[in-house]
Amino acid sequence: MTKVILSQAVLNYRREMAEAVSDTIKANFIDGVKPFVTEERFLTTSPELLPPPKIEVIELTNYQGNIGDLIFLATSADFGIWNLHVVIRDDKGNVIESGDASPFEDAPDCWDYVATVAVPSGTSVTVYATATDRFWGVGALRTTGTLP
Repeated sequence: MTKVILSQAVLNYRREMAEAVSDTIKANFIDGVKPFVTEERFLTTSPELLPPPKIEVIELTNYQGNIGDLIFLATSADFGIWNLHVVIRDDKGNVIESGDASPFEDAPDCWDYVATVAVPSGTSVTVYATATDRFWGVGALRTTGTLP
């Protein structure tokens, strides 16, 4: 028989991951069964065991290229979203700015990103968003618009 000795760091990591999985299941599932939502189909076409998070919408209505303008994002995730990163590029692919969005306190599926760089009117921009869940599942979405 082979004996494996685990370091304290590995044991702590295993304990933290077990707690994260337990907390996530308790928050999103009832006795291991996901609560019924009428929009969901009973049979899924995706065989994924841990579906990645989704970014449903990137809303550019309030983004006019000014510092402090808001970009709103709507997400969905079975296991919660740990991080939502936003990158804004011009029509040539140059990065204008990037950073992390913040979740709404009362609606964790709603996020906003506050612009930190002024962009001239008439500039065509593409906003990329990447969501990461607790299990490192990744979902992404992009949208393009021209600033007024």
